[in-house]
Amino acid sequence: MKYWLLLLPLVSCLSIAQNKVFLVTEQLPPLSYVDKQGQVRGDATERVQQLMHHAGLDYSIEVLPWKRAYKQAESSANTLIFTILKTPARSERFDWLCPLVPPMEVYLYKLKNRHDLAPSSLADAKSSLVGVSRGSVAHSLLLNQGFIEGKNLMVTTNIDVLTQNLRNGRLDYVLLINTSVHDTDNITAALPENFSRDLPACLAINKQSDPQIKQRLMASFTTLSATNFHQP
Repeated sequence: MKYWLLLLPLVSCLSIAQNKVFLVTEQLPPLSYVDKQGQVRGDATERVQQLMHHAGLDYSIEVLPWKRAYKQAESSANTLIFTILKTPARSERFDWLCPLVPPMEVYLYKLKNRHDLAPSSLADAKSSLVGVSRGSVAHSLLLNQGFIEGKNLMVTTNIDVLTQNLRNGRLDYVLLINTSVHDTDNITAALPENFSRDLPACLAINKQSDPQIKQRLMASFTTLSATNFHQP
């Protein structure tokens, strides 16, 4: 009996080691993106990698369209998704590690030279065409506001396509996270309102994941967050 008791910690460690963690994210520079060498980089990616190393977990990271990444994280055990805003609708669907990075801001953007567009509210944009990323918080917001795909709403899985369509005049507005907009010489916020309402930007864990893995992640996250992920 004593022999088996001595082996229990080893069995526990082996169990965790055999359960690989699968991380999914989207192309969202500078938080997460694939570089020219095919490596996943970014500010949020670095923090997630640091967390995995601190927790002693084997892992892989895959960049997917947001809706596909979200569905995979929601349906597959030992799968985590970042960077995800913790909304009331999502709150009970995952276990959460928050905040992973500072709050993200979501704005309605237009081209600076579109002086004909001067909305005073999001509702004013209903007479125009607005682009969003499928499955995003912005997508849900516009649907809840009565926007209709194919009428005044264009939905894609690629944020770069949205900003390109805005520059080409195929879209009047885009509703995006501020870190997704890089051409600030030509693109500006059409409204001052931050539509994310300071929702925390997080790492979310599938509810059915191994309890030992979740425990390790939560303990490591608490430790790293105490120093804002700056280890001595």
